[in-house]
Formats: sequence, structure tokens, C-alpha cells
Amino acid sequence: MKLRSKALGLCGISLLLGLSIWFVTANSTLFLNSRLDRLAEEDLPTITIEGEDTVYCRMKADDFRFPLPPGAVAADPTIISGGFDTVEGTVGVTFPRGRPMSPRRYEEWLKAKLQTGGWVTASENHESGGMLVTFSYFGDK
Repeated sequence: MKLRSKALGLCGISLLLGLSIWFVTANSTLFLNSRLDRLAEEDLPTITIEGEDTVYCRMKADDFRFPLPPGAVAADPTIISGGFDTVEGTVGVTFPRGRPMSPRRYEEWLKAKLQTGGWVTASENHESGGMLVTFSYFGDK
């Protein structure tokens, strides 16, 4: 009888341990609001343009996205500096498909759309007839 209860106890402990390991691995990307699955990725942060109208920065611990002005086309997205959960960069913007938006109007339009920790400014680019968008993100804010 004692051997049987010990075996049942070991099975129960094994089951609890297995469920605990499964829970931690299934939810590891949510731990401390971090992207633990990216720790092994090289060359982060990166910057890409999603769907022609959204700037996407991928970092080891976070993501930062913000929309471009309506009708804008992005050119030369560049990361100036970045780290585990920070990024700074620029994106050139032109308006071949729509009416140009002024830098000041774009900043006002964008205010309510920015993630916490994100900062975006725009200035006129006289050479292209568009603007230069400068951005910064710090994930701990």
C-alpha cells in the first residue's frame, strides 16, 4: 500500500512539474512584457515599412510602430542607434499619391496614435518636396 501511494505521489508531482514547465514556456513571451523568444536573434533592432504606410521597428524586448501620413511613401528608413528596448532613426517621406501634409499637421495627427515611450517629429525636406521623420522609442516608459 505504501509503494502504491508513493507511486501516485510521484506521478502527481511529475504531472504538476510538467504542467508548470508547459505554462512557463507557453507564456514566456509575456513575462515582464518582454519578447524572450527574440533574445537569440541577431542584428536587432531593425526597421521595415509595413503595408506601405506603417514604420515598424523590431527590438529584442519590444516593437514600435507608427503610421506615416496619408498618401505618403517612405524612403530610406534608417536606424541611427538602438538597443535592447530602444531605437532612434529617420524615415524620408514623399507624397506622390496624395496631397502633402505639413510636418506640424502630421505631428498633431500622430499624437493620439503613438505608443507610450514613442516620440516622432517631422521637418520639411526641400530636396524631395516631402519631409524627414525622426523617431525615438524607449520601451520602459
